[in-house]
Amino acid sequence: MTANPSGKQQPRLGYVTDLARTPAGGGSYAVNWHGYEELSRCFNMRYYGPIVPRRPILQDIISKFNRYFLKRPGRFVYFSEATLNSNARTVESHIENDIDGIVFRSAARWCRVKPKIPYYVYLDAVFHTFFYNTFDESEFVRSDLERIFEEEAQFLEGAAAVFFESSWGMQKAREAYSLKGAHYLNVGRGGVVSPPEKDSWDGQSYNLVTMAMNFSQKGGEVVLEAYRILKARFPSLMWHIIGGEPTPECKQLEGVIYEGFLNPDNQRQRSRLETILQNAFLLLHPTREDVSPLVITEAGYFGCPAISINAFGIPELVTHGVTGILLNSATAHELATSVAELLENEQRYRGMRVNAREKALSRFRWDKVGALMCDRISLTIGE
Repeated sequence: MTANPSGKQQPRLGYVTDLARTPAGGGSYAVNWHGYEELSRCFNMRYYGPIVPRRPILQDIISKFNRYFLKRPGRFVYFSEATLNSNARTVESHIENDIDGIVFRSAARWCRVKPKIPYYVYLDAVFHTFFYNTFDESEFVRSDLERIFEEEAQFLEGAAAVFFESSWGMQKAREAYSLKGAHYLNVGRGGVVSPPEKDSWDGQSYNLVTMAMNFSQKGGEVVLEAYRILKARFPSLMWHIIGGEPTPECKQLEGVIYEGFLNPDNQRQRSRLETILQNAFLLLHPTREDVSPLVITEAGYFGCPAISINAFGIPELVTHGVTGILLNSATAHELATSVAELLENEQRYRGMRVNAREKALSRFRWDKVGALMCDRISLTIGE
């Protein structure tokens, strides 16, 4: 341990991740960056990353050939035994002898690392949750999946503490892996942009906003059809699209502005993002695949309510009818109806703005997340 200015000893923690140390690149990068920064307030941190897993090329080709051409089950090569062994060797080569503990960002890819010191995990969801959100089980060898599930469960059970970004992600992990330990905690996560001092919406801008790395995955086509319906009734409506490129027909519609990717590391682009959120009327996020989207929290900082779906960890971020709207089915008609109701009811909408900002600031700030993680690590680092 090393002494900090107050004379107390700071434990030395290694931080293992497959991501570069930058807030830009999407939600996973932002959480990775902020998590590390918050831990640095309490501990002497060493950044071990990006440690990028390498898939065995031949196994990858065989697996894809089986899945796409022979229509037979393949293997999840990203977590093959060879890859996991390679990951473990790489991590172990980075760990210095004076390290007091290790923080892993995510779990499955590191599950063959066998630390002899306390270790901690910070993640959004386990591999089981990610897999069934994304893939068709019939495309993969069942025994191969079971191997990965079992190894990740053992890795989590052996940790000194496991920090989840949402209660939903934590509960899904407990159910999937029959986790028994009392060391699982929901600490949440914050947003990329800093909260402004106040809600500065001008009361006259009716700007819809979508933010996503992948336009289609997060329901972009649903928003497109809803916008077509709404624009005829509300000509002043605008739609700002941030992130992944939309379909060509989106760009041709009146009132649609494609902003591209806005990098929070770039001051000009960060300012543009903040300006858009400042005058955003609603964030629309009818996503098909998600866990705990940062964009809802970021919009909330500015007082912008969200319309999203009643699934994943989103109900923890949006209180239906209070801080936004949760849809049970993400259809264009249902989305358009919800937007229209708020456009036509100013009193209800303004109340939502107040509530959305209050919830985002009280529950989803990085200083609060960092305090929860630091306190728990401090309690267990010497055990």
